[in-house]
Amino acid sequence: MSEMDIWNYATAASSANGTQGIGLAILIGLGFWISGAMYNSTDKNIVGKITASVYMLTVGVFFLFNAAIFEWNINQVAAGLEYLKETTEGISPGGQAIINANDPGAPFSMVPNLVQGLFLLSVLVMQLSGVWMTKKS
Repeated sequence: MSEMDIWNYATAASSANGTQGIGLAILIGLGFWISGAMYNSTDKNIVGKITASVYMLTVGVFFLFNAAIFEWNINQVAAGLEYLKETTEGISPGGQAIINANDPGAPFSMVPNLVQGLFLLSVLVMQLSGVWMTKKS
């Protein structure tokens, strides 16, 4: 395995993750549309509220998974580069920057960082409040 092989893997993984990110943006937008429709509805029932809530929470889990798989992939790239650094004549300065900026070999974790957590929490609060609150006339 060469450093170029690792960079190619990193590019492919990032591209796939970006495509999932576009899909998540669409799903989050749909969640806001559902929330607005439910908020403006005069005859929403408990089944609709629960179904909409499950959808929004599921999209939140998809968001966490997408962020976690991206972080895991880049950490594995850093681990591969670290291995190459130790077993070959060295790696490029860009490879060293990836090692320094990440946690090589870290296990998969869906725990978000602060910014990701605040973003997801704000989206869910806005969406779920539209589903469960009653519009004041």
